[in-house]
Amino acid sequence: MSRLLVACLLALLGVFAVGGTAVATPTNSGYSVVQPSNGPDLNPQQEVSPEQKAETKKKVWITAIAVALFVLVYYRNKKRWQRWKKKREAAKAAQG
Repeated sequence: MSRLLVACLLALLGVFAVGGTAVATPTNSGYSVVQPSNGPDLNPQQEVSPEQKAETKKKVWITAIAVALFVLVYYRNKKRWQRWKKKREAAKAAQG
């Protein structure tokens, strides 16, 4: 069961950590690329607005809290299951 937990955490980490990190890097391939004088800007500004930063920070906090709560509930239920199983085995041993 812990493998499932690790797999879920890695999947969440991959979704939130890798989702928006793509960055275009210029290469020196030796070819000349002609830019049209009119048209869309192919090199947009890479700065993030303060509103986007605040929203991203909020999403990260919510995700961290959700993961922490999930882990707490998982371990609580795991302990409950172990206690129940132990009592059940003790009752079976006492009967038979």
